[in-house]
Amino acid sequence: MSRDPKYQKLLNSKRWKQLRMAYLQEHPLCERCYREGIEQRGKPYIRSAIDVHHKIPVESARTPQEMEQLCFNPLNLQALCISCHAKIHREAKSHTKEAHQQREDERLARWKARHSERNTESHSSIAEREVTRTEFKAKHSR
Repeated sequence: MSRDPKYQKLLNSKRWKQLRMAYLQEHPLCERCYREGIEQRGKPYIRSAIDVHHKIPVESARTPQEMEQLCFNPLNLQALCISCHAKIHREAKSHTKEAHQQREDERLARWKARHSERNTESHSSIAEREVTRTEFKAKHSR
């Protein structure tokens, strides 16, 4: 599970809990077991859905508004059994240390890019003000 506090807040919200329960009531069987036709002892076997998975990860959103849209959009949900939910995350490697470190590195790079742009803008505006002061002094010192 994500460590992002914004994501945690969404998952702990009353709105999410209600949506999750309603989705599981509408989709009581694992959608992946059903789609893949998993068999046990030569017969089709579909487990009960326990988890609700976001097809597009909520953490991939760039703004809190996008996070909320991804979290509460029923088209982004999938009812899964515990086994299939774990398989999806293993396949995506979304809960490995490497994946977590990569996400943190990407966040840091975005933060640095944003702040270096701001610093560049502020340095250029300071330089412009210095030129203006110099011009002002030159005009008024005569």
